[in-house]
Amino acid sequence: MSELSELFARDPLALSDQDITEIVARMREAQAQFELGIKAPKVVAKPKSTKTKDLLKDLGLGADDVLGDLGLK
Repeated sequence: MSELSELFARDPLALSDQDITEIVARMREAQAQFELGIKAPKVVAKPKSTKTKDLLKDLGLGADDVLGDLGLK
């Protein structure tokens, strides 16, 4: 067993101040590590319309159609 699990296995009323301080320190460390893992979702920029896409659209073709014909889809 790890030291922390041994402390949790003991009778809580029999824990010394040093034991409680150790538990609190380890739990705060675990919380800090957990919060480091939380990251805001990345914002994906919407692709801007390019001149080529506009020309294809004017011709009645979608960029997906052309890419599919070229085997790039």
